[in-house]
Amino acid sequence: MSHQWQEISTLIGFLWKHKLFTLAKIDIRLGNLIIALTLLLFAARLSRLVVKIINKKLIMKIVDDKASQTTYQTFAFYGAFAGFVTLSLTVAGIPLTVFTVVGGALAIGVGFGSQNIVNNFISGVILLVEQPIKVGDVVDIDGMSGAILAINTRSTKIKTAENKVYVVPNSFFLEKSVLNWTFEESIVRSHIDFGVAYGSDTTLVETLCMNIMKNTKGIEQSPAPKVFFENFADSTLTFQLHFWCDISQVDGLAEMRSRMRFEIDRKFRESKIDMAFPQRDVTLKMTRPIDVKVLS
Repeated sequence: MSHQWQEISTLIGFLWKHKLFTLAKIDIRLGNLIIALTLLLFAARLSRLVVKIINKKLIMKIVDDKASQTTYQTFAFYGAFAGFVTLSLTVAGIPLTVFTVVGGALAIGVGFGSQNIVNNFISGVILLVEQPIKVGDVVDIDGMSGAILAINTRSTKIKTAENKVYVVPNSFFLEKSVLNWTFEESIVRSHIDFGVAYGSDTTLVETLCMNIMKNTKGIEQSPAPKVFFENFADSTLTFQLHFWCDISQVDGLAEMRSRMRFEIDRKFRESKIDMAFPQRDVTLKMTRPIDVKVLS
């Protein structure tokens, strides 16, 4: 039995020291590669643990803005991960000079097929540093509207009002026009247009609309909402309501406007105020009397 174990240990020792290949005049052996891969496996977990400690002990105490906290956490993770990778290779006996060869090979790969990945990675770094968008911001981009859930190094997650989550490449935010509703503050202005029939009590219209805007949840009272009598149009007296709301506290401007239109319609019906619709007066000018026949 001892003889068999000796043979097995000899075989394991031979495999452990077996040279797999030579890279930059350095012999890469199986044992060294196994150690490096094992340490790299724990490097990601250790990096996350380090980030949690740094975030709790340092970042959260210095930085109040949650979006900025996310940025610092991301850079801390990649910094810690790079440190653990370097340590893993050093412990495994693999010199760092191998990166000169590996880096050249990666550069060739990037040139032939990884432009989009690198483009999105660099775009992600720019987004994290410049912060034109932040986690929690409400944005419109390429016909899509929603709140930013997460900004990663390759892509950004957007959650729409329909509870759909889109994964958008980071380069989109640098190449396309982006409307950030909450870039500096989340208070935005919106408006509603409508018309009432000629002969309606315009003072009552103003009073009802002001009461609606003062009692609708989500509408800010500072700046104060306003009612504008826009024009004497064809078949209608046109009005426009201006109001402000905190877009981070409502489901969306479209939902807010819809609720207000329902309330306007209900209040106007109760007050006998008619909504306008197209009307035309037709006058017939005859050169002679019209013949009228009564058929029994």
